[in-house]
Amino acid sequence: MRFTANTRRILDYISEYKFITAKQCANIFYKNRKLPLIMAQKKLKLLYDNGVVKRVQDKYTKEYVYSYEGIVPNNHKLYLMNLYSYLFNRYNIVYFKLEECWNLSKRRNDAHIIIEKDDCLVGMLVEIDINHKTNRAKMQSIYESGEVQHWYESNFGNEYFPSFIIVNANGRCNIETDLYEVIATDYDFNGLSELL
Repeated sequence: MRFTANTRRILDYISEYKFITAKQCANIFYKNRKLPLIMAQKKLKLLYDNGVVKRVQDKYTKEYVYSYEGIVPNNHKLYLMNLYSYLFNRYNIVYFKLEECWNLSKRRNDAHIIIEKDDCLVGMLVEIDINHKTNRAKMQSIYESGEVQHWYESNFGNEYFPSFIIVNANGRCNIETDLYEVIATDYDFNGLSELL
């Protein structure tokens, strides 16, 4: 088997994030190609057939998950990486960190993502709601600590507070506030691009 530069990038991704699905691979490594999902499926199957990676079928999504150890990630991490690949396919990702901790509020977000859209930076504090709902107290605590605003000022030169992105089964959230934006989307991210 020939290891092209793109194949090595896929393997590096698996090494860093511990797994990949065909849909994620298509969004990230075959972006703007003709038939990206088919190309990704062929590449991952070739890696599997040659013993480079293992695969397991996720019992909920029925997708094959490719990894070095043959693991199936928890749905929480799977949806986070699906969101990352969705955004990667559409925007330039400036910053991505899983489990960003905010010390002053003693809180953390499932992910902190910054994209470039229409020559502007758009920040997102992501919460994946599977077994519990993200509550207003958590958001309020993060906002009121001022730590996020200071982080943006230190890193990008202006005080800014990103949107909270709530990902859940029905794509709805009943938290309303004038202090910060709360956007809800479903597990397939339907309509998210229009809301950002």
